[in-house]
Amino acid sequence: MSSTTDVWIIGASKGLGLAIAEEFARDGRPVIGLSRSTPAEQGPFAAFRPVDVTSGESVERTVRTLLAERGAPALIVYCASQLYQGSIATRDDAELDRELEVNYLGFVRVARALAVFKDPAARVRLVATGSTLGYVGTPSLDNYSAAKAALISFARSSRHELGALGIDVAIVSPPHMDNGADLVGPKRYAMSWAAPRFASAAAGERAEYLLGASNRSIQQMTHWAPGLAQSIMRGIGADALARGASTVRA
Repeated sequence: MSSTTDVWIIGASKGLGLAIAEEFARDGRPVIGLSRSTPAEQGPFAAFRPVDVTSGESVERTVRTLLAERGAPALIVYCASQLYQGSIATRDDAELDRELEVNYLGFVRVARALAVFKDPAARVRLVATGSTLGYVGTPSLDNYSAAKAALISFARSSRHELGALGIDVAIVSPPHMDNGADLVGPKRYAMSWAAPRFASAAAGERAEYLLGASNRSIQQMTHWAPGLAQSIMRGIGADALARGASTVRA
């Protein structure tokens, strides 16, 4: 079955996921929302399905059912996120595991389910929501940084294999916004600025996008002045630790 014009947003119940769902709906695209919790109102969604990205069984069941009901989508955007901020000494195994499960392994499960159940003739663009912290980590967000680095590495590493199966893997990193992290320094972009640009990049053709001037500057620095990039991010994170910054954001 050929791809439809559907857009699946995983992690669509709030935040960036909900905002880009609204952008695609305004453009007339049928948006299928997926999240652990179903919103009280229909919102911008043509349909909504519960899914637990930490469960391979839940992901496979949901992907297989949606493919059977609606056919392959043109675009899937993985926005599911879990962030814990604070000293690594205070973190328990459950928090460490969940951060990796939601930010990284959930995306791998979606890619695997598509590879197994999608019609080989259909072509799907699968977008991972990256982060500057996946390129240069920072103290107080150590494990989150590691999870995003793993996500970016997997997306790059899997492009050849998944591309041959009709799955085009891309990475779009949003600008620094209010995602719950207590970091002083980077400019915070409003959702009204970020959402339309993220949606446009997600629907585009490039394999990687970084949105926001500070994102692009830090990422470029990792090539020509890696020590400076690390020093800047280390300083930002060290300040958060010194202030006792502690955040949980799902």
